[in-house]
Amino acid sequence: MIFSQSYRARETKNIAGFFEINGSSSSYMLFDNEKILKSAMFTTGLEDFGGEDFIEPMEILTSDYRTSANLNHLGRIAAWTYLHRMLSNRLRLNAFYKSQKTSEQKIDRPIFIVGLPRTGSTLLHEMMAIHSDLRAPLFWETSFVPESSPTDLFRKWLAKSQIITLNTLSPGFKAVHRLGTEQPHECITMQAASLRSMQFHAANNVKNYNDWLKECDWEPAYHYHEIFLKCLQAHKSETPKRWILKAPGHLLSMPALFEKYPDSKIIQLHRDPSEVIPSMASLFFHIRRPFTSSAVKEEIGADVKTQWFNGISATMKYRTENPEKNSRFIDINYKSLILDPLRSLEEIGTHCDLKIGENYAQLIKNYLDDHPKGKHGRHQYNLKQFGLCEHDLNSIFKFIEQLNELNTDKVEPLTSILDQSLRSRKDQISDGKIREKILKNSPKKNEEFFVVPKVVE
Repeated sequence: MIFSQSYRARETKNIAGFFEINGSSSSYMLFDNEKILKSAMFTTGLEDFGGEDFIEPMEILTSDYRTSANLNHLGRIAAWTYLHRMLSNRLRLNAFYKSQKTSEQKIDRPIFIVGLPRTGSTLLHEMMAIHSDLRAPLFWETSFVPESSPTDLFRKWLAKSQIITLNTLSPGFKAVHRLGTEQPHECITMQAASLRSMQFHAANNVKNYNDWLKECDWEPAYHYHEIFLKCLQAHKSETPKRWILKAPGHLLSMPALFEKYPDSKIIQLHRDPSEVIPSMASLFFHIRRPFTSSAVKEEIGADVKTQWFNGISATMKYRTENPEKNSRFIDINYKSLILDPLRSLEEIGTHCDLKIGENYAQLIKNYLDDHPKGKHGRHQYNLKQFGLCEHDLNSIFKFIEQLNELNTDKVEPLTSILDQSLRSRKDQISDGKIREKILKNSPKKNEEFFVVPKVVE
């Protein structure tokens, strides 16, 4: 039953299931959790969700879809479809993983690109994916879980249709963030099977879900992240290569990342926040605009600023508190990457044990010639559009960088902001030797005791 039907038939069932099980246009009926689960099982022919760690985030997410997200009719369909697909992916992943060849796969020394969005991470990801020793997950690979069938044509077609639809619904999106069926893609989608992914928040204003995400246990996200990578490796008969992975969302979950991949290397990109934050806000706006009745730029700007301040803070704190893990990071400045990409790649190669030879250098030059800046249009944005101030942004993020620069190796922890010892005394019972003085102040007394009026008759 696991692989008894083709992808085409199953995804057709997906559409049919949407209208059959969720025939009402009411968002309360549409985002009924039990019906969504039944629909995913109906589409895949599978029942094993691999635990219940996804139930809580699903309940919060669907509650936000019904209320705070302010979804229009198209938005409700899109949100339902994506949630349904992630649950279906979870079912397929668990089924696929049960095969012996999948469970035996090893993820060796993966490389993660992190940092604020819009810091050149896509450029770096695509350049490193060219390296013969590395492999990046492609857009079509991350969108739909591999099947046992040797053909992937339908999966590619589905992924391509997604890109076409988004570019049609949101004119100008291509200039903001270029997607391609065969292009390297963020691994954020791999985490979405756990329903722990910033992708949900990027697409819709799901505030309560996003607040929950900041404090959640990220272990299930990296569990499915690893399973997804192993499935992709098993799906190809070639010798496994090192993975080059990228997603800004890893900033929020460094402890879980290193717990799952202790031998990983991290490339952290840095760029002027006055350029990064409005660019990211513009991306969020373009993604959300087709699916909501209210995409307020100022609200998106404030949301993005808070979100990524928290992300950078969490990562810098982790690096400061874990010096042995900090040695696995290499910091790359955006301007250096743009001005001299080959030099940046050489630094990364040394850090990540990668050979940067002449052949690879020539491939990079060819890539840069084929991908000039602004090829798909100019991305226009400014701080004022999103209610942002350059001074505030720079001061906030500069504070984080300053904290990270402090050398605290020989600094003893303090119990107080004052460097002085606390006074102490022996804990002995005493009357203070002033009994007579105290009794003199009593209006009435009975031998050695105060006499006071009754409080309760």
